[in-house]
Amino acid sequence: MDSDEFKPLRYRKRWFCYLDLLGFTALVNDNNISHVIPIYQGVLKKLSATAETVPMKGITYTWFSDTFIIYSKSDSEKDFASVESIGRRFFQELILNKIPVRGSITHGSLYSQSLKNIFVGPALIDAYHYAESQNWIGFILTPSVFNRLKASSIPLHERAHYREVAHTDIMKSEEITKKNLVGPIHAFAFNNATLNGKNPYVDALQQMKMLAPEKDKPKYEKTIKFANRYWRRHQ
Repeated sequence: MDSDEFKPLRYRKRWFCYLDLLGFTALVNDNNISHVIPIYQGVLKKLSATAETVPMKGITYTWFSDTFIIYSKSDSEKDFASVESIGRRFFQELILNKIPVRGSITHGSLYSQSLKNIFVGPALIDAYHYAESQNWIGFILTPSVFNRLKASSIPLHERAHYREVAHTDIMKSEEITKKNLVGPIHAFAFNNATLNGKNPYVDALQQMKMLAPEKDKPKYEKTIKFANRYWRRHQ
């Protein structure tokens, strides 16, 4: 059989996580490549280190440019736990190291051929739309995740580190209608860490805000407000 031939078994329901570094293009354009490469290498090390802390059977991760993806072999709850843990911890590490990022996890069909970097399907499109349409610095579980897990052993509204948010609060208004973004969204609440009585995510976000272009500062303000709200309730 030709290695390029379509193989139906590769197209299946999976969990798919998409993360995108913010401002990376500007960083490449504005800085000498000798400054950019160490930052990029540091990000890759963090992804590898994060993956080593989670059972990886049936889980694959890869990257291209400023985009990182993590996906599962199946759509079992066990695989969701692994993809969620790797994606969220990677997101946390980047934020704590003052590297702005946004991301999403979706559930849906995906065709994958990792050796050739072929990834096609609704799961990727859904994850991309929800990640790129965010108007803050966040990590979310899309409506497709809610629909798959609503009858699970731990529904999303009972999970410790996520809170439901409105589309209008975190998404670009023009993208909601354009991409038909509907259904419950649950966002990482920045509520699982304390350092000297403070929220370390908020400290990192505030420092990133100071260095951000003026037009992007509202994104950080929105994220900080959200993080403070749920971190204080969690204490």
